[in-house]
Amino acid sequence: MARPDRSPLRRLLRSVTLGGGILLVVAAIALAALRADDPVPRFDARRGTVAGATLDSVTIEDGHLVQPVRVVSSSGLAVDLLVKRPLGDARAPLVLILGGHNTGRDAARLIPDTRGRAVVALSYPYAGPHKLKGLAVVPHIPAIRRALLDTPPAIALALDWLVQQPWVDTTRIDGVGASLGTPFMTVAAARDPRIGRLWSVHGAGDTRALLAHNARRYVPSLLLPPAAGVADILVAGPYLTPEKWIAAVAPRPVVMLNATEDEKLPRAAVETLYEAAAAPKRLVWMPGRHVGRNRPEIVRPLVATVLAMMDSIPVPAAATP
Repeated sequence: MARPDRSPLRRLLRSVTLGGGILLVVAAIALAALRADDPVPRFDARRGTVAGATLDSVTIEDGHLVQPVRVVSSSGLAVDLLVKRPLGDARAPLVLILGGHNTGRDAARLIPDTRGRAVVALSYPYAGPHKLKGLAVVPHIPAIRRALLDTPPAIALALDWLVQQPWVDTTRIDGVGASLGTPFMTVAAARDPRIGRLWSVHGAGDTRALLAHNARRYVPSLLLPPAAGVADILVAGPYLTPEKWIAAVAPRPVVMLNATEDEKLPRAAVETLYEAAAAPKRLVWMPGRHVGRNRPEIVRPLVATVLAMMDSIPVPAAATP
């Protein structure tokens, strides 16, 4: 039996092409035109300053301290984190992770042994429903777009709080974008020199091509290009597609790890992102399919490889943004 598609982004693409017809396409384009402004000033305004943080109870898992945290900005933006760090309060290198939207901050739990690092995973700042069908997605298009545009400032806000914590080594910060997280972590790293290295794990560039590639199973081929184009505009792809940002990460290292049999990322889109990065950069191909929390046989070697590479690649000194 085919696995149900729960992604709001993919359901958005489906609604553009199925059931709504020309009316929905026209409405989507009109909405996109109203929203298609430069997001950079918005990033700074939404980041604001840390207004407060709510820390839930600490538990011990895999010999680490684990704690959910919600950080709130003066702008009203809120980001949910899960901290997994070594026992005690000694300063530890920080690994900030943004993965798929379904995994969210629970991505920190996919790393049983942090090898002495403080691992912090983020959830996307989207509070709407995830199980949307057909035209039901239309009322939620503005919220989906706002959440995507809020994600880079949410990463910056999380860092603003984290660098104030006594257990964080602020000179050793890695930003990891996994799958859907790659574009947003790339934007954040390009704008924030506190991130000493950028890691893209099963990520790629060219958001329009990615949308089209992942919609080809349920969208007629003739409708696929215009549908992907409309969906790309709606999700702010022209602004957030990572190949437009990644060169600004230099001279900090960029490391990409990708799968040779990835069913969600066309190789051309991976190469687009890698070619856009400036040196120093590295692309590592590993066997297997796309990463997912339900694929432990893929997650485990990926985690081990990333952590081992973090030990072997120098981290530039962090800077003040």
